[in-house]
Amino acid sequence: MALDILCIGAHPDDNEFSIGGTIALLTARGHRVRMLTVTNGCRGHYFPEYVADIGLLAERRRLESIEAARIARADYACLGINDGEVYVTLGSTEAMIRAIRSFGEPGRGPDLILTNRPDDYHRDHRYTARLVLDAVYMLTVPPMCPDAPALRRMPVIAYWQDSFTEGGAFRPDAVVTIDAGMAEKVAMVCAHKSQFYEWIPYNSASHPSFADWPEDESRRYARMDGILREMSAATARRYRTLMQRDGLYAEAFQISEYGDTPGEERLRELFPSA
Repeated sequence: MALDILCIGAHPDDNEFSIGGTIALLTARGHRVRMLTVTNGCRGHYFPEYVADIGLLAERRRLESIEAARIARADYACLGINDGEVYVTLGSTEAMIRAIRSFGEPGRGPDLILTNRPDDYHRDHRYTARLVLDAVYMLTVPPMCPDAPALRRMPVIAYWQDSFTEGGAFRPDAVVTIDAGMAEKVAMVCAHKSQFYEWIPYNSASHPSFADWPEDESRRYARMDGILREMSAATARRYRTLMQRDGLYAEAFQISEYGDTPGEERLRELFPSA
């Protein structure tokens, strides 16, 4: 049976960079995946033309996101909030409720929501997770946003892996072997040239792996390939005993207690390995 998986990131490229391998595996199995971003990413750059007109960058990032979703055989949607302006308000919470309710079969919504943990380093990330969690209970309340049909069930919610510990360390409840989706993950990430070829290398003080970034595009792709493979290999090494299937590369997830609680069989259905 095809599942409906909603991936929610704060910015264009967050889903691809964090869980692109899992997304590729899910769509390869015929599941429907939507890559939703809360912001339009309009401030993640330094070119003078983008500083002068943030709408130019928002449009470029929209096109990059559409291309990444095409590679993943997914679709893309955006709530349209400006980069750096994510706050938990009535308006943003209602927008999140409608976005979740509108994906999947009416009344059922998504089977699984994937997002970052609420203790992430970036305020946009933290508030994106908070919006998801604040929306969850209201998904089943008919008078809340009555223009979007209320759900009759609660989706499973899972956080993708991070290394932050201030709010508690990440707990690996599901570890997905992504070897068969690794090449697609690299291609999806590299579709976001404005970020990984330009902005993040420029801001390499915050991202040391991107220092001394090559000028040639093919070498940039190869460098990004190496960074992503080493990150995913480190996850596989760390959680080897928890992997359903052995492999070189992995992505890990923590189940949130705010959504439905899946049993072992449901976990294997939601998080298939390569």
